[in-house]
Amino acid sequence: MTEPTPEEAAAALHAVRQGKDQVARSALGSRRLWIACGLALFAYCVVIDLAPAVGSWLLWPFLLVCLGLSFALRTRTGGALLGRRVAVSNRSLPVGLRWRLLRLVPVLAIGIVGALLIAWLQVPHAAIYYGALAGLYVVFLGPKFQLWLLRRQDEVSGGRA
Repeated sequence: MTEPTPEEAAAALHAVRQGKDQVARSALGSRRLWIACGLALFAYCVVIDLAPAVGSWLLWPFLLVCLGLSFALRTRTGGALLGRRVAVSNRSLPVGLRWRLLRLVPVLAIGIVGALLIAWLQVPHAAIYYGALAGLYVVFLGPKFQLWLLRRQDEVSGGRA
């Protein structure tokens, strides 16, 4: 058996990295799903702010849709229907408290900063602004943050699949 040349070894490592990156990108799912979730969050906040009577009974259907979506993304059939071609194995996820908190930090930070700014500036229709901020996070930063977490997970787990 012959040893590969440094160029061949570098090319093989590059191909492996590209394959891992492609799997991580495929695990993000459809871009339309992120946009729809961000718009739904914004619409929910608008309804809560402009029609509080409707918002009181709208909470349960909204929570049921979110719960159904999260369950659908955890199954092969649901993931395929929602445009998610690949699911990442939970066995390679770091389960430490630090990693669980890291997943929540952006959402909590946006919520706290947004709430403080709205209270400090005494902004009318605060829920609409908060909904816009949270919806923009879901649409634009949500996929990038999830991709970063998937790449980071692979580094922490030592490349195990």
